[in-house]
Amino acid sequence: MRARLVVRRQRLVDAAPTHPQLFFTTRSFASQSKFTSTKARPSLPFLLVPRTSSAPVRFFTSERRRWLKHEAKLVARYTITLWGVAAAVLTILFAVNEESVERDFPTPHDWGYLTRKFLRDANGFRDPKSGEVNWARALELARGVVTRLEDPKLDGKDVSKLSDTEDPSLEVPAEFNSCDISAKSEDWRRGYFEAIMLAAKAAEHVDGWLRDRTRNVVSPPEFVIGPSNPRPKPIAPGNPHAPREEDCEIAYPSADNFYMKILATKGLSARQKMDAALEYASFMEFKGRGDGPEALYNLALAEATQGIEPAKLPYNPKTFVVKDRADPPSLNILDALTAIATHKARQGDLSSALPIYVSLLKARRSLSDSPPRSTPPKPPRQSIFQQVVSFISPPDYPPPPPDGTQPPWRSPYERCQEASLNLYIGEILYATGSRDDGLAWTRDGVDLSEEQLRALGSSTDRSNKDSRQTCRECLATGLDNWSTMVARLARAEEAKKSGGVSSNVFSFWSGSQDAEGRWAAEEAVVQERKRRTKELLEDVAPPSASIWTFIKA
Repeated sequence: MRARLVVRRQRLVDAAPTHPQLFFTTRSFASQSKFTSTKARPSLPFLLVPRTSSAPVRFFTSERRRWLKHEAKLVARYTITLWGVAAAVLTILFAVNEESVERDFPTPHDWGYLTRKFLRDANGFRDPKSGEVNWARALELARGVVTRLEDPKLDGKDVSKLSDTEDPSLEVPAEFNSCDISAKSEDWRRGYFEAIMLAAKAAEHVDGWLRDRTRNVVSPPEFVIGPSNPRPKPIAPGNPHAPREEDCEIAYPSADNFYMKILATKGLSARQKMDAALEYASFMEFKGRGDGPEALYNLALAEATQGIEPAKLPYNPKTFVVKDRADPPSLNILDALTAIATHKARQGDLSSALPIYVSLLKARRSLSDSPPRSTPPKPPRQSIFQQVVSFISPPDYPPPPPDGTQPPWRSPYERCQEASLNLYIGEILYATGSRDDGLAWTRDGVDLSEEQLRALGSSTDRSNKDSRQTCRECLATGLDNWSTMVARLARAEEAKKSGGVSSNVFSFWSGSQDAEGRWAAEEAVVQERKRRTKELLEDVAPPSASIWTFIKA
């Protein structure tokens, strides 16, 4: 029975087909084969057998690459846009600032841009809004302007040198050679004169400054440590330490070089040369250089009287006193004679200075009270477009000032000059013993200068600005002189009172006596006058109105 079953199983096994199945194949549900036909049996995810090892995943796909490129383009676009806007804003602010500075310190339009900017910056360092004057930087920029104006490759076309001498010690060997600028325009020559005069004035203020060769630091002589300065001043915190004298050299050329160059330059007017001679004489007088100032004052007077015959001079050539019946003297003659009288007074020659001052005051008071008649051409009517263009266009260079060959009229500036003459006369009279007369002249000078200051007001006109500055200087000097005179008289009165000097029965025949306490009372009046006029001596600008003023508490 058992054997039969074994045979039976063997036959069943042998009966199985041995050829491969052609039309049907077995498919495991666990396998993941990709079919091109969408009608095949679906692959069910819940029947898949989980694997222990995860397959690698591709994170950086083509879609992500395109997204990164788009973001990079946006970053570059926004960055370039923001930097472009910032550069445009800075450029606009720079242009507006340059336009504002040009209106404050105008420059000739036929100069190059850098030359004009150097002169504007030099004037800005000379007269800054912050009040911190930097004469050294002003001198460097002014010298650069003059050098560019004399360079034929820059702005010095048609400018010829009058000498070929060179100084190897200078940065520009031919810097102080005089030039012939007759071929240039009037505006060009005026700008050239302004630049070289600014350099001369700045050189006066940095006269004697030293440069440390080891550090290239410029310092005034009072801070230098050395045998010539045994007690140097302390350096302000935050500045480089004081240089040593053995490491220093002269930093800047003397102002004499600039003044001599101006006096030898061809193409300048008589007024310009006279101004240069007077400034040079004042500098030499300050330095105490013997007879040099007197020769320069005579040179200035010679420039002022060019073209006038000796017989028609309005003053006495020996005493310099203005003649009573002569024609009104010109502005140049008045300025030159005033400078000569001041020089004589400083030298102690009061007997010669006082008649000159009195004659000058009489001559100025006899001038016309109305300005000369001039009929400026009526400007044509402009269209709206022309008005807009003229508003945004650069301002015109100011017209030339008077050449000084005609008598002036009693403008506010000339009246301030009269006030200064009153002060000079008052000082001389007080110094020579005429106390009451000296005080009276000083009071008149203070009253006149204050009157002109109040009449000028706060006008922003350039000519009124110069007149206001002159009147301020005159008023401040007059108040100081008045205060000093009265203070001395008050001290003398107090000493006299403390000495026990009293009046006696013969005081009626002993002359006029000062009222008791008169000078002390007048001293109080002077102090009150100073307090009242303080607003006139300073430029008090109102606070600027902006959007932030409405936010502040």
